[in-house]
Amino acid sequence: MKHFNLLLTALCLAVVFVFLLILGPDVEKARLDKESGTPATGDAVVTSDQETEEAALVSSEEAGQEESKALSYGFNLKYDKYLVERPYTYIVNGEKRYFQFNLMRQRIDTVEKAMGSYRMTYIDNYKNRNGQAPQYKGRDVDPQGGSRGASAPAYPDIRQPEEFIYLADGTLVQVLEEDQDFTLVGLVGTDAEFSVPNRYIPQEDGLISLKKVIIVDRKNQNIATFEKEGESWNITSYSKATTGKEGRYHQLTPLGYYFAIEKKPKFYYLKDGTDQIEGYAPYAVRFTAGAYTHGVSSAYTYTADGGRLDPGIHEFSSSIGTVPLSHKCVRNYTSHAKFIYDWYEHGSTIVIVIE
Repeated sequence: MKHFNLLLTALCLAVVFVFLLILGPDVEKARLDKESGTPATGDAVVTSDQETEEAALVSSEEAGQEESKALSYGFNLKYDKYLVERPYTYIVNGEKRYFQFNLMRQRIDTVEKAMGSYRMTYIDNYKNRNGQAPQYKGRDVDPQGGSRGASAPAYPDIRQPEEFIYLADGTLVQVLEEDQDFTLVGLVGTDAEFSVPNRYIPQEDGLISLKKVIIVDRKNQNIATFEKEGESWNITSYSKATTGKEGRYHQLTPLGYYFAIEKKPKFYYLKDGTDQIEGYAPYAVRFTAGAYTHGVSSAYTYTADGGRLDPGIHEFSSSIGTVPLSHKCVRNYTSHAKFIYDWYEHGSTIVIVIE
């Protein structure tokens, strides 16, 4: 009996050994694939639609938003530094942050639907160059918190000129009707219509086609770019960013839809409370009033005789992607700002700010 048990044990071990010889390589490959994040043989590769659903889940459950229909998008990264891997979440100061790709894609869809048969343009009053808007009942702020500076008055009913709101420079609008004095515009993302004096509406500039979109998320302090390639929208870059804060010399980066108005190799900024140039930010794209997407700023050093020393361009700042800090702009790693600067196409690029 003892010999029989030994023989049975040996036979079982032999069967297990043969089984491992056959399946061993596949088991080890699956283990390595799991550790590396690569889908194992036979597993479903995550498609862009599935990634959209994951992003939608994050948007709805973590941001407290209602879940809505997921819109398709893909990835065709043309800038790939500082990537946050799927599921595109990360921790900042103990707080979970995420890239709201699905919400971003929905905002693009909103603009596409708004284009329709109407001409798309923007409010133009940078540095009040087309005339400072009137005060609202003796104040420089309207009932919705809009600021008078670099804005246009927008009248819900032209027969009641005392009632209006301020539409900021760069605001994306639909041109619905025009007459000798006013242009009736539709505000993208809403059903609202306003009459705006013609001098604030560009006649020979605007959105010719919608091909490139820069989307800033001020809640999560990040940014992404989308490009339409064929009939599909693809994410071409995504990165952390820093938006504006409230303060005496600071403003929040405003929410909304904006035309990407112009780009500059350097955006010069003043020392707070003075008219002295303190430094510059490289690779800037302006989208509303004095708000730009740009790289890490460089502050000049001044010599005793008033000479100005340029410290050169900096790539990195540890504050990017943490908390709002800028005066109003959207601060990027300089390499990402340069990507946007080179990628930008006038007449086909917009900026959307969400949270």
